[in-house]
Amino acid sequence: MTAPKNTALLLASFTVQAELGDYNVSEHPPNYLSELCLLPKQTSEDERRIRELHKLHRGQAPADAEANFLEHAKRLDCYGVESHPAKDYNGKDIFIGVTSIGIVVFQNNIRVNTFSWSKIVKISFKKKQFFIQLKREPSESYDTVLGFNMRSGRAAKALWRCSVERHGFFRLRAPRRRPLLGALGALAGITAPTVPRTETQALEDARRSRSSNRSFVRRSSSRNRERSSGTASPAPITAINASARGARVTTNTEPPPREAWTDCAPPVQDDGGFLERALRVPLSYVDESESGSETGNGEVCVRLTAAADGRFGFNVRGGGPAPVLVSRVASNTRAHLHEGDQVISINGNDVDEMTHEQVVQMIRNTRGVLTLVIKPNAVYEPEETGPEEPAVCFVPLGSGEFEGDALEQSMLLLGDGLASGAALKQYETLLSRLDEPTTAAKLPHNMNKNRYRDIAPYDSTRVILKNGPTGDYINASYINMEIPNSDLVLTYIATQGPLSSTVGDFWQMVWESESNLVVMLTVLSERGRAKCHQYWPKTGAGPLQATSNLTVATTSDTCHGHYVRREMCLKESGGGTRCITQLQYTAWPDHGVPDDATAFIRFTQLCMQLRTHRTMIPTVVQEPDVEERLLDPPLIVHCSAGVGRTGALILAETAIELISRRQPFYPLDLVRAMRTQRPMCIQNASQYKFVCESIQSAYAQGLTKAPSESGTN
Repeated sequence: MTAPKNTALLLASFTVQAELGDYNVSEHPPNYLSELCLLPKQTSEDERRIRELHKLHRGQAPADAEANFLEHAKRLDCYGVESHPAKDYNGKDIFIGVTSIGIVVFQNNIRVNTFSWSKIVKISFKKKQFFIQLKREPSESYDTVLGFNMRSGRAAKALWRCSVERHGFFRLRAPRRRPLLGALGALAGITAPTVPRTETQALEDARRSRSSNRSFVRRSSSRNRERSSGTASPAPITAINASARGARVTTNTEPPPREAWTDCAPPVQDDGGFLERALRVPLSYVDESESGSETGNGEVCVRLTAAADGRFGFNVRGGGPAPVLVSRVASNTRAHLHEGDQVISINGNDVDEMTHEQVVQMIRNTRGVLTLVIKPNAVYEPEETGPEEPAVCFVPLGSGEFEGDALEQSMLLLGDGLASGAALKQYETLLSRLDEPTTAAKLPHNMNKNRYRDIAPYDSTRVILKNGPTGDYINASYINMEIPNSDLVLTYIATQGPLSSTVGDFWQMVWESESNLVVMLTVLSERGRAKCHQYWPKTGAGPLQATSNLTVATTSDTCHGHYVRREMCLKESGGGTRCITQLQYTAWPDHGVPDDATAFIRFTQLCMQLRTHRTMIPTVVQEPDVEERLLDPPLIVHCSAGVGRTGALILAETAIELISRRQPFYPLDLVRAMRTQRPMCIQNASQYKFVCESIQSAYAQGLTKAPSESGTN
């Protein structure tokens, strides 16, 4: 598998820890890694950095190191992917990967496209070419067939067979029996392969085997670790009967694998500051903990004090209808908390009626001593206890060495999450959509106005046209992002790329919203598929009659490399006119990310500069005693679906505004806020990671300044 350099070094250090044990300066000379083949084209600098990481793993047993290795490896884009080299229609080198979810395309080790099994109609090959036929969307009148050039006819056939086998295993409930004619056709060597059993059958067999009573024997690792210093003696063998289905059983003699970066002893030699500079990895969870005391009814009161980095050394799972349970525990905290303990109250507040997010927020906001009342050794089903907060969340604001600078703290926290992969793990736990009605989008006369079946605006936040040429519906949502400790609200209309039948609705929305800026984050077509209809006339051509009352004319068209700026004039039959600026960002491929993060930040700042800040729209206020709040006209932003790249721009602009006002930046909370207003905002992890890394890099370079700081309007 390919991996970023920092991740590859980290995985190599876990391998060394599992094979050689703890670092010991007397047993491990400076060149002790040169005999191990850990990386391709391994250099002395690589060995030095691996050695520094190896020092930090002191105390990890081989099983712990291997578990941490897998924990980081499974987050790589190429994990579980069988890749095949190929070329796209432009002759560029790519890799086509076959996975459990479908077929993915990699270019320069970045996943640029994903074709899920549910959207693939047919897979075929002819000579050296491999073909994928995609399901036709409602807005399309043709079938889309994508072709890729393989190295040889045999390579094309191998990819085809692999795709058919994976599809059969992960999508079928039971293997299909090969018909007689198909079996006879096997002589030609092109009959589709069959699978002996499917994933569904394998899971059912596993459930049946777990449901029966079985006896488990827990043993310590059998690897020889005599060469490492401070090696503990093997734990005694303990026999355990697990009668409850899915129950998690632990013993005091064999604790669960310890986290990669927790409670490490001080390294023997100076680590050179590599970890702080490159990975931003916290070195401890807990600085001090106080012992617990019995409160009656088997409940125990536990008091914990946060470490310098603000962490209390445990995670929780559940909330709402499910009990709140401890799910992960750092080793320094295991004297008082164990995995499976039930949390009864936090700082004197009963958690029975709290949701998971409320519990996490209460822990995060705790300063000083955290007081818990727990019921020890609660038995639970991990799959049925609700969401779990990842390991980087419990950091109270304004505590520890970063007291008074919540922004700096939040950026270091973001760096930790990106380096360890926990930030993406957090993102994956978010709900893509709420259980909110989307009735208007599903009405028969509105369904053809949606570019994609599965992306529809909530009824509560959808844009309602007053004088729409085909009704009041358009696939667009209002999104408001409030900036804390200020009166500023960043207002947006997030919408899909117009169809040929919805161009009039789009321009009517522009007119009614009083906006003067449209941001387009897609090209008109990509890889043979239409992404957006051209809803503006060319420069020098006659005006476009958008509706019976609105006409659009393009007065200028200027290319600036990675984006195009167009100036347009929108006229209404009653005599009103408005100048519209359209910015089309052309450097963001569908299902991929831009190559230049700095250029994207500059483009986002340009959008902030061109926002309208003159004409104000009053919001509807129900209470007569409340002062009326004025909002700026919204920035209209769209890509193809109006959720992925659109959400990324909204997140980036909100982040720049927060940082310029010295407010902390928590991207997960912002994505959650966006998805309460429009489903699926920031569609995949690569987009989320790109924006977070771009903001982090811009912050480090001092580029995140609001337009007001540079004197622009």
